[in-house]
Amino acid sequence: MEVIRLDNISLWRRTQEEFSYDLKKTLLSVIEGKYRQPAKKLVLDKINLVVEKGEKIGIIGANGSGKSTLLKIISGILQPTTGSVRVRGQIAPLIELGAGFDPEISVMDNILLYGILLGFSRVEMKERAQSILEFAELQDYTLVPVKGLSSGMVARLGFAIATDIQPDILILDEVLSVGDESFKNKCKQRIDNFWNGQTTVLVVSHSMEFVKESCKQVIWLDKGTIKFYGYASEAVDCYINSVVKQ
Repeated sequence: MEVIRLDNISLWRRTQEEFSYDLKKTLLSVIEGKYRQPAKKLVLDKINLVVEKGEKIGIIGANGSGKSTLLKIISGILQPTTGSVRVRGQIAPLIELGAGFDPEISVMDNILLYGILLGFSRVEMKERAQSILEFAELQDYTLVPVKGLSSGMVARLGFAIATDIQPDILILDEVLSVGDESFKNKCKQRIDNFWNGQTTVLVVSHSMEFVKESCKQVIWLDKGTIKFYGYASEAVDCYINSVVKQ
């Protein structure tokens, strides 16, 4: 059964130059006759992709090739400039762990809020809260505002919530780098459970060994386009060969 479909997806994003423009600079440049439209960059270019239920797909490519952006499009964090995205099922995006937290409210309130944003009821998230806190090793921080946590604690909390809910689709972006070795092992064991089940998994990784061992299909992204999509060993070999030739 088809769970993800991208049809002709393209995304233009503003460059840092455009972000740096403020009103004063813009007015002065217009008055002086020096104004020019700040540049935009094509981040994804005509992406077409179909993912079936239960597939485990790796995404590889150089930094800046559009890997994380593609995951954000699928997760609904970003909207494409052109094209359509269709997703069937509940998504847990582990992309920027803790990015959606409110720093001013407590850990417990953030657990409830995060879960509600993912489509769960307040009652259900209250029932899940203790197991989430235990996994994240934050039982003593229940009432502490998130701004009082270290970045590592925030990442652990985000991982614990997103993986506790058993989503239909799991989106992973190099999340196994979270925390110390003990916590990394806990993360790996939990992710292994998804791998062995019917959850659909899309994972960005720079570890070619992990991708070849864990994914049947792999997408190689290059400058915003799909350069290769097929069996993991073939995709990794094509990518490595391209790097060696540079």
